[in-house]
Amino acid sequence: MAKRTKPCPEWMATFADLMSLLMAVFVLLFSMSTIDAKKYESLVESLTNALGFGVGLSPSQVEYFNATKDQAEKNAIVNKPQQQVIDELHPLYESLIKTYALGHHTDSPEKKIDVSMDLQKRQIKVLLPETISFSPGRADLKTESFAELDKLRPYITNKVSVKVIGHTDKRAVTGGRFRSNWELSSARAAAVVEKLIEDKIVMPKQVEAIGVADTQPISNQETEEGFAKNRRVEIVIIPKAEP
Repeated sequence: MAKRTKPCPEWMATFADLMSLLMAVFVLLFSMSTIDAKKYESLVESLTNALGFGVGLSPSQVEYFNATKDQAEKNAIVNKPQQQVIDELHPLYESLIKTYALGHHTDSPEKKIDVSMDLQKRQIKVLLPETISFSPGRADLKTESFAELDKLRPYITNKVSVKVIGHTDKRAVTGGRFRSNWELSSARAAAVVEKLIEDKIVMPKQVEAIGVADTQPISNQETEEGFAKNRRVEIVIIPKAEP
């Protein structure tokens, strides 16, 4: 008669349940936190040795943890402490403020170029009003704007990306070659991008042109003054995230 195999001790079932619960707790904590790559590798190695008895994680587990690792690395970039973001943006912001304040249109408020900083989006925005960039209903850059665009040269390095966003007011386009505010705003953004590339201020791969028509007003949409403020081009400078 074959010898009966001795069953595993009863405590092994309790121990296995405990290990499963600990595994769930660690995964939950991991998913809720921001983990750097080295800590992640250490965690996976510990879990492998403790729970897999040196065998390793299953393919599905490896796939899950790799996906979680990628997301954790992205979160580590996005969720930078606010002070670190301020330290990155503030020098650039202060320099642009001084650049556009010196010898500018102090007697013509409608030609003033505004510079703003958005800590949440980690970007700096330079606002060119229509009065110095385009004639009404047209997308041909005024020569007056060339010098203003050239002032961006020292600040657009290979460490930043650039978005040029065209805006209009809500009034319908009449006459001319543009059928809508969407076409007009897109053409204006493209004109600025082409000038920046032509003058070698920016590289083609680091810039994009976007037209948003009248969907993002910054002023009253019922007065002439408000209409004028809403007709603008924004040049958004975004420092590239560094891990």
